[in-house]
Amino acid sequence: MRAYIAVTLIATALLTGCAPTEKQYDAAVRVLRGSERERNGLLDECIRQLGFSDKKARHNAAVALNVADKDAAKIVCSRYTKAIVSGSITYQDTLDVKNGHYSPKVVKILRGG
Repeated sequence: MRAYIAVTLIATALLTGCAPTEKQYDAAVRVLRGSERERNGLLDECIRQLGFSDKKARHNAAVALNVADKDAAKIVCSRYTKAIVSGSITYQDTLDVKNGHYSPKVVKILRGG
């Protein structure tokens, strides 16, 4: 249960603006690296929270990511999860995204590059 809470903090940081502390983030990343179940949990939570219920938002995300509209949430969340696990997206990147600042590095990751 603690692992789920830590992992949910990361998804929530990107999607709602409530960032975990760096210590919580690092602990969650360690859990994600060691557990496929937790990685899948983060992916599912991200997709659920992101949702793209607004068709225009979903379409704009799909265009930006160069993917089909119906796949936008799943792909952005999959890329985000993989980048966290690999260390490509850092705690600072998460804070920046929370504040609406997408570095070229993060954009490249989310676009699949």
